[in-house]
Amino acid sequence: MPAPLNVELGALSDKYQRLLEIIKNTGPVGVAFSGGVDSTLLLKAALAVHGADVAVFYVRSPLQKPQVEQRVLETGRRFGCLVRIVDIDPLEWSEFVENSGLRCYHCKKKIYARLTGLLPCRYKLLDGTNMDDPSEERPGYKAIKELDVRTPLLDAGLTKNEIRFICKYFRLPCWNLPSESCLATRIVTGVEITPHLLRTAESGEDFLNGQGFYGCRVRLDGQSVFISLSQGDSMRLLDPAVKREVVSFFTKLNYTKVFLELSERASILK
Repeated sequence: MPAPLNVELGALSDKYQRLLEIIKNTGPVGVAFSGGVDSTLLLKAALAVHGADVAVFYVRSPLQKPQVEQRVLETGRRFGCLVRIVDIDPLEWSEFVENSGLRCYHCKKKIYARLTGLLPCRYKLLDGTNMDDPSEERPGYKAIKELDVRTPLLDAGLTKNEIRFICKYFRLPCWNLPSESCLATRIVTGVEITPHLLRTAESGEDFLNGQGFYGCRVRLDGQSVFISLSQGDSMRLLDPAVKREVVSFFTKLNYTKVFLELSERASILK
């Protein structure tokens, strides 16, 4: 078992040790690695316990932005582990495309069933759910429990900010990444998910990121655009010149109704 962390982490050192113990007691494991802050810490901890025996999977699909795969592979090289890329296309599943309130359940169930089927005998799949994620109310979490996928971060009592702090301590570049859910979350529930809508949401967020609005979200209902910005960014977008540029961008994509959500997204640690 790796040595305890530096005293700088205080009580978080105990939580991290608990995380390592949970992973050790799970036995051989595979990690569903998304490249985000949660699964990065989970992967680091799993490698600290089991070394090269950890199976690492990244699911490549139309629901992810291309830069995510680049980050995943860079992290794999940094950690010295082989990341197995598994291609899956949820747009082939009618229960996903119809985009009901159970979309995440169907998607997570199919994806994790595929990953668990790729694991060697006796291996358990690990997922990056943490204490800040709602539990039983999340359809995706229901699928996780049904498939007996383990959630060590949650079991160790780690919150999102605590995970960020530990990643920062380890000097992992992911520590201040904005939360990055799949592109399907940008399509309003009940609106059929299409490749065009996914790419529109992606291009809209790329444009706003290019304007300095990091961690933004662009949601679509097929007729209107709903923009959600990180805490403190909304006033800057309302500057007349910036607003004109943003409206012009989405007008060129045939969206003439552009709304700004007043409930801003939580800012990340500095």
